[in-house]
Amino acid sequence: MPLELRIEKDGSVRPFWYGRFKINSRRICQNLGVKVAGTPPPSLSLKDKGDTDFEVSRANAISKMNSIVEEARSKRDSVRLVEKLYEIKTGEEIKSVKLADLPVEWAKIARKRTPDERYGRQCQSRLKQFADFVRGQNCKAEEIAHVTRTMARAFLASEEKRGVTAKTWNDTLVLLRATFQHLLPAGSINPFSGVPTRETETVFHKPFTPEELKGILGAAQDDDFVRPLLVTGVCTAMRRGDCCLLKWSDVDLEKRFITVKTAKTGQTVSIPIFPLLFDELVTRPNGGKGYVFPEQAAMYLENPDGITWRVRKVFAAAGFKDEESNGNEEAAENGNRSGETALLAVVVNGDGQGNGAVRRGEIHAERNGGLRRASVRDFHSFRVTWVTLALTAGVPLELVQKVTGHKTTDIVLKHYFQPGREDFRRALQSAMPKLLTNGRKSPKDEMRAIIERLAPKIGKKDAGRLLALLGKV
Repeated sequence: MPLELRIEKDGSVRPFWYGRFKINSRRICQNLGVKVAGTPPPSLSLKDKGDTDFEVSRANAISKMNSIVEEARSKRDSVRLVEKLYEIKTGEEIKSVKLADLPVEWAKIARKRTPDERYGRQCQSRLKQFADFVRGQNCKAEEIAHVTRTMARAFLASEEKRGVTAKTWNDTLVLLRATFQHLLPAGSINPFSGVPTRETETVFHKPFTPEELKGILGAAQDDDFVRPLLVTGVCTAMRRGDCCLLKWSDVDLEKRFITVKTAKTGQTVSIPIFPLLFDELVTRPNGGKGYVFPEQAAMYLENPDGITWRVRKVFAAAGFKDEESNGNEEAAENGNRSGETALLAVVVNGDGQGNGAVRRGEIHAERNGGLRRASVRDFHSFRVTWVTLALTAGVPLELVQKVTGHKTTDIVLKHYFQPGREDFRRALQSAMPKLLTNGRKSPKDEMRAIIERLAPKIGKKDAGRLLALLGKV
């Protein structure tokens, strides 16, 4: 356990003693906090002796180094005792996870449900990013047990400095905290415990009006690749991935129902097949198995952003694009625009067909603090539109939840029910059912129309009574 004198470039001696020793096979060189006093030997070699004050400071430094080593060994022995007791009690040996193995070990954690493949890749990428950061800060940190609170907070601070949104920051914190909780040896302190989440800024998706939906479907009319996905999203409120990966085994055309387990939440949902979607499905080859949309499923599994790009092209043709993009989807995605993001009020074509010259609105909205803009009109907006339509039309919230798969009403009401002005509310009630039924009337609507046509013959009083009875059915 040698002492060291550190020499500056100008040949002067540094003011403190240094000690070099080994603990748990790790070589450590540490400032002992003991000042070098007196006059060292002219050779500056510790094989020679200095004056009395120098030798006294040398003795103090040796004493300090011995106490540091003894304390470290005592802690090591205590840890070993705890590990031994744990092994005797459980029959399992405590193993510490290497930082380099953190993404792989995360994937091995027992779960009720296997994570979505894309989500798994994102989590493993984030864990690798954290491991690389820690090793960059301290090359001697080899195991997750070596991660300190200081390192954990330094990484989170770097993420904030990098400009990630509060939601992404919170997701990273939750991921790391849960991962360390599962993988740390028993009795270890989780370096992420006690770190509060940040307040998030929620930017809601905007629902489409009936005229806007007609414009989108009109713009996609000749696109046999993306049109079936758009129709499925409009009619079912399913997420992009669930639409792309829909299987024939989940579709019952005879009873006109889709019953599918959602990829995000694992909830099984039951969705009635509206005539608009039925007309789309019956034209497709149905082998009873496999994907309903095999080409779209292949693209989603290989490059999901390709689906987003195709959908955004249709949106642009229907008049939805950021002001600065001029049809450039990449510029819109980067979101470098500043200024107002209010929905552009325009007059929609009477035929409801897509027209690139029509400006209906933007697809991104500004965030506070200069963060990257949020998407407010994308495939997920069909889900928001469906929920807004259903609740505005008086469909019970419990039935809406059966379609969306949400466990709590708070999520539905906060994130998905986005009614606008009163005239928009009335438009949804009147126009949307016509759109979703592909122009067909329900039996009650047909009976109501027949009664109204017969009113001159049977009299207004009897017609009124029949309409009243019909309303109770």
